[in-house]
Amino acid sequence: MANAEDGAWGTLQGMVGKDFSPTAVMGVDRIEAGAIRRYLEPLEFDCALHHDAAFARRHGFADVTAPYTSLSTFCMPALWRPGERLWTTAGRDALPPWLADGLQRQPGLPREATQYFVTDVDTDFLRPVLAGERVGRRGRRLLSCTPKQTSVGRGAFLVFESDTIDAHGEVVARHRRGLFHYAPQPGPAGERPAASAAPAEPATPPQPPAAPPDCWEAVAAGDLLPPHSFPLTVHRLVVAAGANRDFNPLHHNSAYAQASGAPEMYANNFFLQGMWEKTVRAWIGPAGTLRALNGFRMRVFSTVGQTVVVRGRVLRTWRDGDAGCVEIALWSETAHGTTVGPGRVVATVPLRQP
Repeated sequence: MANAEDGAWGTLQGMVGKDFSPTAVMGVDRIEAGAIRRYLEPLEFDCALHHDAAFARRHGFADVTAPYTSLSTFCMPALWRPGERLWTTAGRDALPPWLADGLQRQPGLPREATQYFVTDVDTDFLRPVLAGERVGRRGRRLLSCTPKQTSVGRGAFLVFESDTIDAHGEVVARHRRGLFHYAPQPGPAGERPAASAAPAEPATPPQPPAAPPDCWEAVAAGDLLPPHSFPLTVHRLVVAAGANRDFNPLHHNSAYAQASGAPEMYANNFFLQGMWEKTVRAWIGPAGTLRALNGFRMRVFSTVGQTVVVRGRVLRTWRDGDAGCVEIALWSETAHGTTVGPGRVVATVPLRQP
């Protein structure tokens, strides 16, 4: 129940369980190889499954595959449609109506909540998606609404669930996404948390990382994945926004980000999830698959000028029929400590050939 302090969120709390988007909304275009390549560029994600059609065919695919973490990008509607006018003023920080008014299109959301960011992501991947397919989003069921005062402002943590579907309505991924909608708190920006606190991953053990396994039988609990580093420059954040279609100024405009309560412009969740996928893919190889990405939690903003380092450690292994499964703890670090996670990725690694 909402108390008097949280009364502005009472309407939305009463809508928990409601599906705000029961009808499927498809991405505007089919996925094409050039769009996949642009998604790879800011990540320096060099798995040939995603850019070399001949290589992908040798691994059983009809064309290049889209990275698992790119699916939300390809579900997005068009930014602009013929005949529309989006930029009608030369105001330095003026936004197109779809972005400026986007918060208020959610029924029950208090009008004073003028900003939001993604805090948590949990996704189950049912199959890879190929270039040439068209994907969309079905469902946006509100699972919870928790009002809270944070260091960036007062608002509410919201959790929604949805499915990514293909053109035939087949579910290819299931998502739960947490967001914090809020009214920015005035005052100097600092290193503020992006989400509620989560237990920190223990310090990385001193042993060297394990080499990418040639088969599942070679994997053992405790194996460390080779770390991957991602220096965050303004240029890289702009390239990432163009690639993953998240044009919220929080991710490329310092003044706008600081006015929202963040210390600086910061990497968006698509970019940060892509860092995790690249790290896992480099270790499991092209014959491996991702089954789930869970516990992705933005604890602290990963801001421009920092270097994000993604680390991983094998938690357990098990057989699932003919598949060799691996659960990996992943987390992202900067000089300020753990910024994302620790989360869990479930992947498969090929079994030893007889």
